[in-house]
Amino acid sequence: MQLVDYAGTGEGCVLCGTLAPFVSDEDFVAHYATHSPSELAFVLLHYKAVIQHALVVVDEPGGIRTERHMDEIIAAVDHTALRSPGRVVPRK
Repeated sequence: MQLVDYAGTGEGCVLCGTLAPFVSDEDFVAHYATHSPSELAFVLLHYKAVIQHALVVVDEPGGIRTERHMDEIIAAVDHTALRSPGRVVPRK
């Protein structure tokens, strides 16, 4: 098992947004190494915020009720990320 497809969902680069899913951890690391440190730092911060927010909601009564509810949690963090003074727009 590899981390790149740990949940069986496979993803491409979140910064480029157009790549096919990575097939190995090595491919993932080699590709992301082409991005700037500031791009990587911001995407890490963004994912960290999504995880933090989801963990807080999971711990509340009722937790995360549906997939749509999780999408709303992610959208709330995305909204904040778009307005962040630390936001880095990925080069394409």
